[in-house]
Amino acid sequence: MVDEKSASDLHTLANWLEGYYSNRTQAMAEPVWFVPVSLWYVRLPHLFSEGIGFFTEQFNQHTPGQFYRSRVLQVLGDPLRIENYKLRDQAAWAGASQDPQRLAQLSLADLEHLPGCRILVEKRPDCYHGEMLPGGECRLNPGDSTYIHIEFDLTPSEFITWDRGFDAATGQQTWGSRAGPYRYQKGIPPAPLQV
Repeated sequence: MVDEKSASDLHTLANWLEGYYSNRTQAMAEPVWFVPVSLWYVRLPHLFSEGIGFFTEQFNQHTPGQFYRSRVLQVLGDPLRIENYKLRDQAAWAGASQDPQRLAQLSLADLEHLPGCRILVEKRPDCYHGEMLPGGECRLNPGDSTYIHIEFDLTPSEFITWDRGFDAATGQQTWGSRAGPYRYQKGIPPAPLQV
């Protein structure tokens, strides 16, 4: 059972996370290091019996409608954490952030839990800070030679996230920003795309 403070943090975290984000300001200021990305976190009230579910995906603003990194999150309290799920059929759900009726059909059977990809979240004075446990356990597929590490700071208006991939054997970074985190500003989403 989640205590009152944990329940309050859970709902605040979910309310802050939900919405549309863009790092366009950052990308315009540092075009060598960052591409402009549109990012959605859409609440899934029907999906989980515990916590709060979200569908998330993004696209490069130079190629609108070419969604990638579609996935599902489960925000839980006591301790405050985020469980990550991949979609069994990524292509079937690409663009679903734009279609609430389609998202209403999403079920647990469409998901695969990624137990090594848990993000622990702590309340700080000015934000919620989340970070995966060290150790390189977050892999999208068994036997992957790379692992994922995610950390973020979330405020009511900004989502600062640093998602990176590392070679499991060498520890060398293989993908993700080398110039620091992406800085997304929460905003009003553009008109829904027809996907």
